[in-house]
Amino acid sequence: MNDAIQLQSDIIRKNILAITAAQHRENASLSLQEKIAGAITAFSGSMAFVYIHAIWFGLWILLNVGLINIPPLSQFDPYPFGFLTLVVSLEAIFLSTFVLIAQNRLARQSEKRAELDLQINLLAEQKAAKVLEMLEQMVEQLDHANSRFNLTLDEEVKALKVSPQPEEVLDVIEKAINDETNDDKQSCEKSLKKMTEKEADSISDRNNWLGKIDS
Repeated sequence: MNDAIQLQSDIIRKNILAITAAQHRENASLSLQEKIAGAITAFSGSMAFVYIHAIWFGLWILLNVGLINIPPLSQFDPYPFGFLTLVVSLEAIFLSTFVLIAQNRLARQSEKRAELDLQINLLAEQKAAKVLEMLEQMVEQLDHANSRFNLTLDEEVKALKVSPQPEEVLDVIEKAINDETNDDKQSCEKSLKKMTEKEADSISDRNNWLGKIDS
């Protein structure tokens, strides 16, 4: 039992090392610009970034309203702090760009992982279909050897042993999504129609009530 647990641990450790090595290779392949953008994005999402800006804005405001008097720096940007607004706007533009660069990189990584998951799932499906086919052949051979199992393959097993083409699976998924979208659209249209009719009835009742008051 302990040997089996140790073997499982070794397999898990091996898989983790393989994933870590792949991540290191991917990070090493990044350009200098992507590394700089990633570092800035990571720092801008930390509490240190918040503390630095809180201190910066606080000192800026205190210096320019005269609460702190340092002659070379006092009131260089009086209220309403137009220069501070300009600096913060430029910073927001650059930070947004860095975040978009990092998001694009993460999106490319997600696409690669999704493609890998799809390939693994297709391979697993093909393996399962092959296993069912081999089991059927084993049962047939044992039946011929007069070791009868009295096993009757139902239609579901016969269907599962056939590996569908990826295009067929994608078509089925897309059709199911489209059907669900159409159902949701029809449901929304029905709800909107009911709300419109209810609003029209309410307006009609209000007009009738106002007419009675005027008369």
